[in-house]
Amino acid sequence: MRTAARIAVGAGAALALAAPATAPAAAGRDDHVARSFTQAASSGLPVTGPLAPRRAVARVRVVVPARWRVRSAPRGQLRVLTPGTSCRYVVTFRVATGAGAPEDASARVDRLLPSPGAKRVLEDGRRNAAAFRVVRLRSDDTRVRLRGLRSGVLTRRDDVVAAGQVAWGDLTASAVSRRGDECHSGTYRQVLGPQLGDALATARMTLRFAAP
Repeated sequence: MRTAARIAVGAGAALALAAPATAPAAAGRDDHVARSFTQAASSGLPVTGPLAPRRAVARVRVVVPARWRVRSAPRGQLRVLTPGTSCRYVVTFRVATGAGAPEDASARVDRLLPSPGAKRVLEDGRRNAAAFRVVRLRSDDTRVRLRGLRSGVLTRRDDVVAAGQVAWGDLTASAVSRRGDECHSGTYRQVLGPQLGDALATARMTLRFAAP
């Protein structure tokens, strides 16, 4: 478990009337790639002023292992399948935005993704103004389920939020093993958990404006 990690938070605004599809890009190492996706306009925040009726949405860039294969997913999500034979995980990234009061990012993560117990917390950390956590969820069947969350302030623009509020960007990563697979603890404690932690820690989130 880590207590600090690399996080890059971008809050610059760029006008985007149409959100491009997920696109791979080279990362710092050959075994990782950067993949991006944009929140659906329907779930974005309303905008006032000259940019209305556009909606404020989050554009997310995550660096993930190159061997994670992209699968089809609803608009505004990124879904990948991890490699393997007897154990593979489907990982889905989603982003949500919401207006609210300023608060400590770690406290927000604690509230939105409470610790299910020290032994189930796989990754936990923060850097700058963002915080993240990865946990193993309790399950009623044999499938392994992980949940990750990264929270940070997306913008404080007064045409997006009211005075005294901020727009939060909450990036979630949900992983579930395939039905019938045999996934021992090493697959998520030593491999997938840290991989999700790295993806959340290095995630970049920027503000865009999309047509409704």
